[in-house]
Amino acid sequence: MSVTNDNEVTSLAGVRLSLLVRKALQIRQAVERFARDWPPLLNRQPMPVFAWSELERQLSSLAPENLSPMVTDLVSAVRKEASPKPPEMVLREILIIAATVLDEAFHEKWHENWAQEGTTMS
Repeated sequence: MSVTNDNEVTSLAGVRLSLLVRKALQIRQAVERFARDWPPLLNRQPMPVFAWSELERQLSSLAPENLSPMVTDLVSAVRKEASPKPPEMVLREILIIAATVLDEAFHEKWHENWAQEGTTMS
């Protein structure tokens, strides 16, 4: 599939489609790897149901105030890509966000990077 028109001008729609297809393939490959590494359990007890907004609220409450926008972005990214993934894979991604939010070393490194760029975090 070419992403240029007859005048050799890049088609924005073609580029977007190409990126979308690439992202879908990446997700499919990640799901396949996850399924190989973590086959479904036969005995699965149900978990309480919660909403994405509740998850975001709880993760934000665990994070330092200046990391709250990052938590919002991370939860949004996980939510947008959750439907084709097995529930356990989504759970793992949520746990990674929680671990990052609670990691003091990450807080320090994040603060240093922002300070080096001369950006305020308020």
